Amino acid sequence: MLSTQRSCTNCRTKILAVTAVMTGGLCVLCSRKWRHSSKDAAVPADQSLWSEASKQSRSYEPNAEVHYYDEFYWCGLCETPCVFTASDQKHAYEVEKRYLHQTRKLCDTCHEKSREKRAPGS
Repeated sequence: MLSTQRSCTNCRTKILAVTAVMTGGLCVLCSRKWRHSSKDAAVPADQSLWSEASKQSRSYEPNAEVHYYDEFYWCGLCETPCVFTASDQKHAYEVEKRYLHQTRKLCDTCHEKSREKRAPGS
């Protein structure tokens, strides 16, 4: 039997499956807070600007209409809720040429701290 309950991708409270579908996986309170993260806020992707590695992935479909959507995640270090925005994805994949299936694991603050630790001469 399929579960009728899910967890909010932001605050992890229990929500009904139908609510998750309607709000993109968020509870009602979080969906109000994260209005900019609705499926209506899609950013069109230009696949011709993807890296060669991304063009070799299964996700690459020439001439297909592809969009980026805001993605919610929890920081792996400080465990705060974060958003990998659609515009940040567009920049990462099309300007920085990052691999398409590379996702964020750290919030901006923790990411900067980890970069400082890895920097030579620190």
